[in-house]
Amino acid sequence: MIWVKSKIQEAGLARFGVLRVICIFILAVTLIGVFAYQVVSIWAFAFSASISSAAFMLEVLTARARRRGRLISAAWPDVLDSLATAGYSGISLSESLTELGETAPDVLREHFKILSRNLDSGDSLAKGLEMLKAELGDIQVDRLVELLHIAHSSGGEGYNEALRNQAQIAREELALWGEIESKQGWISGTAKIALAAPWLIVAMLSTRAENAKAFSSNTGASILIFGLLVSLFAYRLIQVLGAIEKPRRVFI
Repeated sequence: MIWVKSKIQEAGLARFGVLRVICIFILAVTLIGVFAYQVVSIWAFAFSASISSAAFMLEVLTARARRRGRLISAAWPDVLDSLATAGYSGISLSESLTELGETAPDVLREHFKILSRNLDSGDSLAKGLEMLKAELGDIQVDRLVELLHIAHSSGGEGYNEALRNQAQIAREELALWGEIESKQGWISGTAKIALAAPWLIVAMLSTRAENAKAFSSNTGASILIFGLLVSLFAYRLIQVLGAIEKPRRVFI
């Protein structure tokens, strides 16, 4: 559940609610299975289509989260620099966060505008930052929010230096992971396409009456279920072997 919540936040869907997104996901998978059965009248294929669509939706969610995370990570050092500069100038944290609603990079500007409106409506800074953390769903944001909590409790000692250090670390991580992901991404992507190809062939074959009859038999259904199990095992193997162990979010 923590993984699902994290991915939904990272994909920018937290505003819809985690439970609502999960319910929509389950409903979509069920409808796809029903539609597949109505088309080919093969329960084993319909079940396989449901499971395959679930895996595909998770891939889309993960890809959206990864793409959005790259955009946020690329823009985040500028945010940290702006906060550090404001801190050296004697501007309060609330004011510097409000200014980011106008000066932050485009991918982040609207989120800081929402934070500014929440603060103007009477929300505490701590609550506003927690909402920002949930909405952006990025480890860099988590680090900043926790740093602000620590700085607030310690009277702000070392705050500006810590922001500069975070900006430097963020830039170094962005360069490192960008190089790694560019080399690894096309390999795992090709493997997943190869994994989906046999099921597209099965779907095309099932449109013919004689093939549909064969797949509807006990033997045909067993073959499809066995193929589904092999595909799930191969899919999991691709995920494990192609995984990049990036730092995980712990302050969710």
